[in-house]
Amino acid sequence: MPTDEPTAANSSIVIKNSTIDGLVDFNNTVFRKHVSFENTVFVENVSFRHSVFNEDVSFSQCVFNKTGDFTGSQFKGKASFLQTSFGGIAFFVSTQFGSIADFSLATFCSVASFKDAKFTGPVGFMEAQFCNYAELVSSQYVADATFDRTCFGGDANFSGSSFSQVAKFNGTQFKNDTSFEVAHFTGSAQFLKPIFNDTIKFNSAQFDKEICFTQAQFAGPASFTNAKFNDLVEFMECDFLEGSTFNQSDFRIDAVFNSTSFRGHSDFLGANFLGFADFGGSQFAHDTDFCNASFLGPADFSRSTFNKKINLYGTQFKKNVYFESVEVNTINLTKARYEWLFLHWDSIDHLEFDDATYQTLINNYKRLKWRKDSYDCHSAYLSEGPTKAAGNRSWIINALKSIILSGGALGRNQG
Repeated sequence: MPTDEPTAANSSIVIKNSTIDGLVDFNNTVFRKHVSFENTVFVENVSFRHSVFNEDVSFSQCVFNKTGDFTGSQFKGKASFLQTSFGGIAFFVSTQFGSIADFSLATFCSVASFKDAKFTGPVGFMEAQFCNYAELVSSQYVADATFDRTCFGGDANFSGSSFSQVAKFNGTQFKNDTSFEVAHFTGSAQFLKPIFNDTIKFNSAQFDKEICFTQAQFAGPASFTNAKFNDLVEFMECDFLEGSTFNQSDFRIDAVFNSTSFRGHSDFLGANFLGFADFGGSQFAHDTDFCNASFLGPADFSRSTFNKKINLYGTQFKKNVYFESVEVNTINLTKARYEWLFLHWDSIDHLEFDDATYQTLINNYKRLKWRKDSYDCHSAYLSEGPTKAAGNRSWIINALKSIILSGGALGRNQG
């Protein structure tokens, strides 16, 4: 914080359609009246550090050729940076916006830092362009925050940010690494048709209201490890081109992954689904791991395709689990717990062998009164069981052969 006494500007300042060649230094200044620099070009560095704007401010259509620094400033009225261009670094560190803040169509050519910024009123970054690193770490959005069709050309960091009302990222492009780790969405969140071209992390993020990722494209690795979804979450018709991780995540209401494509490894190790889990019509191109996951509500994987292996080792299903009309290459049901598993035997190409697993599945078919499935599963068990048992005893046989052959050779040598 500044130590000098603030300078007071008691009159309105209106500068339009102008070029300011020299340095602009309004640090620690209190602007008591309206301030407008519309369509103004700032050739050199501009600094409004720790300044206070008591009324509306407009920097609409301005050009900052070099650094624009608003660190620690307070905008008590409306603040407009509509269609403004920042050629150098843009600092809004710990800046407070008390009313509407508009950065729509703004262009940030260099680093843009909104670290610890607080937006009390609605804020809009619609169709803004971040060409370099966008730092929004620990930023606070008390009212609605809109980033529709915004383009983040460099890394985007929203780690630790809080969104108290509606957060919109519809049609947004994230071209580099993006992080929402430990972010807190108190209001609803919309991610309709966003594109994540690189790594995206929502690790330990918390969503208190409904969140929608409809038709989202994840071109890089996507991680939601330890995320908490306290309301409805939708990943409908999404496309995960690389690995996706939801390990230890909590889905406290319904979770919808309907008609979603998982082209890389998908991991849900230890995930908790408290409501309805809908994976109907989804495509799993690589291994899928639900090891030790818990489904307290119904689970539906009907019409899905598992091209590789689905691991349900130790998975717990408290309600019905549906695998109707599915295609399963390999499935591991070892130590899985379920009462009603609607999975026809002819949908499985290979069940990883385990005595208890086969017996549990056969008993399941008997409860369902699926006689053909029960018979076919039992036949496969009888066919595969001796082979596995022989394989398990092969080391004993090999050891005996080795002893016998060694003994024979020893006898010949002694003779």
